[in-house]
Amino acid sequence: MSIEPSGDYYDYTQTMQPERPWLVPWHQKYVYRIMHALRGGTGTKSADPALAARRPPEHRYVFGDGKIAYLYLTFQDGLEVIKRVCHLTCGVPQVVWLTGWQFEGHDSKYPAWSEVNRHLKRPQDATALDSLRWLIREARRYNCLATLHINMFDAYEDSPLFPEYLAKDIIAKDKTGKPIVGNRWWGMDCYHVSYTQEWKHGLAQKRIDDLLAMVPEIRENHCVYLDAFLGARMKDPQGPISPYLGYSKEEEARTQRKIFRYWRDREVDVASEYVWGMRVDRFVGLQPHAATQGWLIEDLPAALYCSNPAHVGFTSLTEPEGFQEKFWLQFLPWFYKNNPNRTADPRTMIDGTDLCLPALWCATPTLIAFSKDGYERKTWRLPPDWKDITKIRLAKITGQGPEPAGTANVTGGELTLRVGPGEAWKIVPA
Repeated sequence: MSIEPSGDYYDYTQTMQPERPWLVPWHQKYVYRIMHALRGGTGTKSADPALAARRPPEHRYVFGDGKIAYLYLTFQDGLEVIKRVCHLTCGVPQVVWLTGWQFEGHDSKYPAWSEVNRHLKRPQDATALDSLRWLIREARRYNCLATLHINMFDAYEDSPLFPEYLAKDIIAKDKTGKPIVGNRWWGMDCYHVSYTQEWKHGLAQKRIDDLLAMVPEIRENHCVYLDAFLGARMKDPQGPISPYLGYSKEEEARTQRKIFRYWRDREVDVASEYVWGMRVDRFVGLQPHAATQGWLIEDLPAALYCSNPAHVGFTSLTEPEGFQEKFWLQFLPWFYKNNPNRTADPRTMIDGTDLCLPALWCATPTLIAFSKDGYERKTWRLPPDWKDITKIRLAKITGQGPEPAGTANVTGGELTLRVGPGEAWKIVPA
């Protein structure tokens, strides 16, 4: 019989370390999202008829019917995105949230996680689950930890778990016992779960254990993402999640701490969307990464709690506009600053929107030269550990891999380059 995790507050100030060591070095990972599919429905209200037209033909469009609305990327496509990110970033260590992997797409049929989106299946696989697990395993070949984007707070009436959760008062209700519509997403009423009530019935634990049994690669990759792990309903941010039950925000936070620890007992770090998110605790030392609100943890070392700069979401096989600019100008300096092996002040290798900076994740010494607007001639002082280098090889960075472009001499520890607008160049010793 498993031991009940503690709901006590963790005082990180005593050690400035996580309660238990993180299983993933979040401050040295590039974190982003792949949006595979969205469930309905935007219907006739869609601002983009071309996207709506991609809906599987067997589904007659009804606004808010919960069927798949947008099919962006299959699991096969997802691997192509991961490969492209690998090429565009010279093999940066990645963590990617697979979003819309379940039922009919993103936000579909929560609180259930029991079915993989059949529309994303590879033709050669027997089931969509086989395809999902294949993607997670294959992603590792590209230095990528792929895991699932899930939600423990939201609930929809079309979920197979909704009747049970309603009968057991897990769905938030007002004082008269009427279920509370917490929000409305994609034409469907969104209800909320009382973490404490779900925990008392053993159903939070069951959800977690069933998911890890279905997709054991989550445990192997040691990470998962909890979307909207909020501490209150948006319409009543100071009140209890469920007035009918009356659990206070602190009681719900105690259960959230149990949830973090339950996942960690199963060798999984839990990243989430927010730092605060209407919660009474930032959960420092329990939550390693937040997708947003990074300014709220600037007082902490990134190795304890971080929010990845340049976070983007992919909905196509090509990168979002400005991807390279954000990655090189925001992520690369952040990674370098947080790496214990840095040898120079990064500010000396950044000039406005131009830089020439080490990519310390590369197996061999590598510099990246990037320019937003381009320049005809600029001389860069190389890092101290490049002092003996007299010649370098250049390669233009592309989504298909580096394109070799010859060599250049290093004189007195300085390198003179020409870089076009929006170009990134890989520089290695010759």
